Amino acid sequence: MAANKMTQRENLIRRWNELKPKETPVAFANIDGRAVAIKDESQNETGTYKAKHGWMMGLDYLKNHYPNPFIYYLGSTGNAGIADFAYADKLNEMLGEKKILVVNFYPLHYDSKSLGPDSMGRFTDGKRFREEMENYKSGKLIQVDFNKTYWFGQPCIDKMKELGINATSSNSRDITEGFKPTYNQVMQEFIEQIRKKYGRIPRTLAVIQYGAGMLYDDSKSVAKGLPIDFIAISTGNRLTIADKICDCSETWQESQKDLREKGFTKAKNSGDIIYHVNDPEILNALKQFRELRIESEPSGAAGIAILPRIEKILGKSYELIAVINTGNGIMKCSIT
Repeated sequence: MAANKMTQRENLIRRWNELKPKETPVAFANIDGRAVAIKDESQNETGTYKAKHGWMMGLDYLKNHYPNPFIYYLGSTGNAGIADFAYADKLNEMLGEKKILVVNFYPLHYDSKSLGPDSMGRFTDGKRFREEMENYKSGKLIQVDFNKTYWFGQPCIDKMKELGINATSSNSRDITEGFKPTYNQVMQEFIEQIRKKYGRIPRTLAVIQYGAGMLYDDSKSVAKGLPIDFIAISTGNRLTIADKICDCSETWQESQKDLREKGFTKAKNSGDIIYHVNDPEILNALKQFRELRIESEPSGAAGIAILPRIEKILGKSYELIAVINTGNGIMKCSIT
């Protein structure tokens, strides 16, 4: 019996691997006299790099919790929630029954939050993101006030119980910070795409958006021993147009005040410096993406926002600047 179960599990994992997010393209361009490589995650299955988050969730279930029912929960302002809901639907459909439930704790104030513009001039708002998520069968969205409670861990379990969801510490998992590693596939692909283009890895600076830090940390972990330096960038302003790399980021950054006023802060987990980018710089980056016909939301384009200041900040130049367009959720939920 145990052998049959193991065989079934292995078969399901094999089938799930076939649904792994596919390789996304790289655009090689010249921006303000600099050679730039842009990994375009807007072209994957969910329109943002968060597709990897949803797929890893399914893999975690099959490896560690199948065949028991299981609840995954997270705090997401949109892209991760949509990716996780979409992959939960795929997994439950593959299993032929509803085995996993994804619960997203969504900020109450986001219903009235304007999001955008994207690189094509489109806007949306948090309400449309919420309504898009509510269309999925395997997800449950709970609107909460992030200004009053830090909605991760035990407060989430208590809230789910209050609403009749039978969540306990043993049958649920907080995936707000993802799975370790979640996004290394993005940088692994990127490195090989650069190698294919150049026949080698040139002296490269990778500029990575820093929200919770998962993309930054995972990218660094797969580039060890290569001639690639990394810097992190973020906004530090809750009213920024690049909201996806700001909201709740004080959890993972030492000081949003320093980020705004001094131009840099440090990541709590690694001590690495995070540099500030502002809205005018991001709007200029969106314009450059539009000229390259790359669809991106503000946080997706933020990687090139700091380019005009790179040499001044670091005191050296590079053969190649590598940035990741983390995607465009606005495209899917746009008003205009």
